[in-house]
Amino acid sequence: MEHLKKVLQSAGLQGACSKSHKVSDYRSLVWLFFSPQGREFCIENSFPDPQQFASIAEGIEPYGVYVNRGEVIQENPEQFAAVGNTTARLTFDDPQRVHKVILMHGAKAHIQASNYAVILLVKTQDCDVKIQKDQTVVIL
Repeated sequence: MEHLKKVLQSAGLQGACSKSHKVSDYRSLVWLFFSPQGREFCIENSFPDPQQFASIAEGIEPYGVYVNRGEVIQENPEQFAAVGNTTARLTFDDPQRVHKVILMHGAKAHIQASNYAVILLVKTQDCDVKIQKDQTVVIL
């Protein structure tokens, strides 16, 4: 939890919103990361940096944030983030929700989507994504 505290202190110094003060564990940190304000802050500030992500990787992975994990394969995750040396192979065909995908710090993704799936994709400029989709899919 010491690493979590350091990440939160750093976020405060960079001007994170007041919601960051309510984070008490890895689960609430990841919830904030996937929120609209959290996504915007993290992408605009490239935050956390790769070393900070690595220091909390074990705590955040159970909640869908994969850091330096090589290849990760998933189908229809509601929320998924790849960071650093991670290549995601994601398949989406569930039209019942908006699937959130975040890529940071050089992560890569191969997305295959169909059946009216809706995907919110947010990434830093250093990330590569390849998308194969049918005409029913919406990428936000």
